[in-house]
Amino acid sequence: MTPRRSSILLRLLCAGCISMGFALVAGQASSAPVFGFREDWTGTSTHGWLGGGGSGVGISNPGTDGADGSGDGYLLLSLAVAGNFGSRSSGSEYIGNWPLAGIEQVRVAINDVGAPDALELHFCIGNTSNFWQYNQGFVPTNGVWKDYVIGLSDANQFTRIIGSGTFAQALQSTDRILIRHDLAPFVQSPDPGAGDFGIDRVILTAVATPARHSTWGKIKALYR
Repeated sequence: MTPRRSSILLRLLCAGCISMGFALVAGQASSAPVFGFREDWTGTSTHGWLGGGGSGVGISNPGTDGADGSGDGYLLLSLAVAGNFGSRSSGSEYIGNWPLAGIEQVRVAINDVGAPDALELHFCIGNTSNFWQYNQGFVPTNGVWKDYVIGLSDANQFTRIIGSGTFAQALQSTDRILIRHDLAPFVQSPDPGAGDFGIDRVILTAVATPARHSTWGKIKALYR
């Protein structure tokens, strides 16, 4: 092979390596949990949250009266006829290895909006083959926003409701979170519920560590 051809081949190989490196970085950036992420529902957007289990739950954002008061949006869930009552997110800011990101705790504000409803809400995390539910249920106060905390350090505080594997493995390969109504004993299919409630200020943080105020919009900009 001539020196000229060798030089051309070397340049092509280097260009290919650089392109592959960019592709890998882009792939990594496209989904990773973010320590300090705070999901505040901006405007009237629902930020891609869906009804849990395809149950026909109404998902909306009134654009005001969230946990931070007038002009603050929130996620409103409504279901007139009792069924699977909850909402899930597979947003990129929740996907990936939570322990590696230093996330030890989830905080969320919940409000039993409208008429009082008999609800017991649980936080769930993991993936389609290894999914866990927090044993402690949250009974939201009617007409009042209240903050709730989910600790992720003790597997005994969770029950696996789908698949197999350990709780640690579920945290390491999370692809969704879910907040739903359910009653013990906990299995894949929850107890039916109905009514309406609001979710706001979902924060990914560590124990006794203040969360940085990173809005959904700011975090989303990192993945473009």
